[in-house]
Amino acid sequence: ILRKEPVFNDDLPSRIICGTVVVKPNVKQFTETSAIFQDGTVLEGLDYVIFATGYTFAYPFMDDESIIKSRNNEVTLYKSILPPFLEKPTMAVIGLVQSLGSAIPTAELQARWATRVFKG
Repeated sequence: ILRKEPVFNDDLPSRIICGTVVVKPNVKQFTETSAIFQDGTVLEGLDYVIFATGYTFAYPFMDDESIIKSRNNEVTLYKSILPPFLEKPTMAVIGLVQSLGSAIPTAELQARWATRVFKG
């Protein structure tokens, strides 16, 4: 329920191989200064834990926020690009999609498609 697909940098595999990044199992428990993982290993001497839990969609720059409706971080957009509540396709939202590949080529394809829609 409380999970999203992670986004990985191309550098990650080489960092794992050279030991700069260590893959750990899920956290079972936190103590005052350590984390105990499900496999029983313990990471001692923690000062801080940062929970990167995501964000909430907001459109404060729009006069009418009902144009793009979002609920539980799910956005109602046709083809994940066009707001369906506009009478004419005069606005496109590029990059607001959870793709399985790289974000930049996905955004480029979305922009090309939106341009074709705008051209008619």
